[in-house]
Amino acid sequence: MAISPVNVPKIFGDVPAFMGIDYHPNLKNIKADAIILGMPYDGISTFRGGATRRAPQEIRKYSLLFSSYNFDWDMHALDYIKVLDCGDVDVLPGNTIESYKRLENRISEIQNCNAVPIMMGGDHGVTFPAVKAVVRKTGSPTGFLLFDTHLDLSEDFNNDLLTRASPVKRILELDEIDKNRVAIIGCKGPRNLPEWTPLYKKLGLKVYSDREVQVRGVENVTREALKIVSPDGKSPYISVDIDAIDPAFAPGTNSIEPGGLTSREIINGVRIACEKGFCGFDLVEVSPDFDVKSGITSTLAAKIIVEAICSLAALRCEKVGAWDFK
Repeated sequence: MAISPVNVPKIFGDVPAFMGIDYHPNLKNIKADAIILGMPYDGISTFRGGATRRAPQEIRKYSLLFSSYNFDWDMHALDYIKVLDCGDVDVLPGNTIESYKRLENRISEIQNCNAVPIMMGGDHGVTFPAVKAVVRKTGSPTGFLLFDTHLDLSEDFNNDLLTRASPVKRILELDEIDKNRVAIIGCKGPRNLPEWTPLYKKLGLKVYSDREVQVRGVENVTREALKIVSPDGKSPYISVDIDAIDPAFAPGTNSIEPGGLTSREIINGVRIACEKGFCGFDLVEVSPDFDVKSGITSTLAAKIIVEAICSLAALRCEKVGAWDFK
């Protein structure tokens, strides 16, 4: 595809399909390897006003910067796998339970296409219903790998069990998720609650602090984490919270915190995390209204999703690790 958006299919208004790929809102009788969907829901925000509902449309716009060919892999990813965009979940603003149900139903439709879902949030709360829907099919034990500044282990927030402070806690309650196959990379800072630290240790989660990533390197840490979440090669669910990345590279997010991964580190981390494939992938907490005019956060988000797609294609054409310098 060309960089120009001419003749690129539109989802609505001036919003293109991701990377200009085919747009299929109706998934009946469709077969694909991966399907992009947006979940424009931010039912509760714990700090700055929730602007993550606009993330899918902005990420799609900036995705037009990227084509099927990736120099790092020397590969036309879309020559090897079929990727479609099915648009956004029709959320019901203010009704978290119904909106989450609609997301679960949409993911089930994607799985019926023999495809893996690649979701753009939304706040991090949407990861819970996404994982819930995915693991119904993958079954036990399924691993979960998260890049995040925060542990997100709150039982509730203002008596609401389904918030952006609670997705990891809810995910761990799913029968199909093996707590011994859960790893979180990049945790740091004073916005984590004090009760989360003893809780993650009690639950047996593997947590890699941001400092450990600095000392050992993101590639070493992610390779070790991948062995934890996928000891037998079974594809894990992978979630990326954009606030794991230093705001110098990703300022457009609700829970901004200085420090964190560089854009290069998250890209390489995702490449490694995805090299065995994945049963589901999401990128959450992009808030375009807090981004700079150049849209660097949405651009980085799009690039991360492109790399996840490349990882799937690399599995198909035996190019796993082809991006790495040998």
